[in-house]
Amino acid sequence: MSAQPLYSVCMCNYNMADTLECSLRSLFKQLDDRFEVVVVDDGSSDGSLEVLRRMQQERTIKIVSLKRDSKRKLGATRNISVKEASGTYVLLHLDCDDVFGPYLIDFTQVFHRLEKVAGRNILVSGGHVNMLRRDFLLELGGYLNIYRGEDRDLWSRMAAMGAWIPLDHIDFITRLPKKKGRKVVKILSDTLDHMRNDFRFGLSFMGYVSAELKGRSKFSRPHLLLRLLLLLPAKILALCAEPFPSLGPKLKHTDFAAYRAQHRGTFAEIMERHGASDALSFLREEARPIFASGQGIWG
Repeated sequence: MSAQPLYSVCMCNYNMADTLECSLRSLFKQLDDRFEVVVVDDGSSDGSLEVLRRMQQERTIKIVSLKRDSKRKLGATRNISVKEASGTYVLLHLDCDDVFGPYLIDFTQVFHRLEKVAGRNILVSGGHVNMLRRDFLLELGGYLNIYRGEDRDLWSRMAAMGAWIPLDHIDFITRLPKKKGRKVVKILSDTLDHMRNDFRFGLSFMGYVSAELKGRSKFSRPHLLLRLLLLLPAKILALCAEPFPSLGPKLKHTDFAAYRAQHRGTFAEIMERHGASDALSFLREEARPIFASGQGIWG
């Protein structure tokens, strides 16, 4: 790896020893010496650090080992990963239970084309990957210290500045399966926490019911039923919670949805709005179909 990487892949790990090695190997296969990999371990107790140190013998990994702190949520851990990064640009939301198809370098090239036509600092959000300049994110205060919804809060603040681009493309990142018991518990806790935070961000109860029913095609029938059953507990928990601190102006929920609908699109659609060439000839031939269409990532 070069002394000063251009890109930092920022990852957060907590007790993902069973998927960590597979996830990292899928990165190592495709990244060149312009990239560094930063992994913040949030106090794991399952042997994750041993896996990371073993993997470190094959390729340089910047490991940041933290003591477990219940007050530190995922948003704060993401901020630590960004502060520890050395790259000019950071790639975020790449999780340690994901396998990454060989298109991350292509994603960075797409980002730079969009950045050039925008003529300003931007955040590009694709399928399970976000990218922006490190100093830009730090200037805006990073993420809220919450477990679920820290990404949505950042997107909303970026949208309020006209700096968020939701990019549709074929999703090339796959979630690895978890052990059955752990999977059920994680689905329950994650879904409840995410819904509670949606209410805290200002979504009304009936608005949530309507959104769930309209978006039911995204979920299996059992998953949709679970979400509907959790609506009332999530709303009660939201009412009992303290208001979120503010890291800057952000859009109201309905305005955010309108912004997303207006600004999302494939590479070609976004470039056409700027009157720029939508040709993908700058990408490898095998990568062009990935960014030529979309799977409705932004729904």
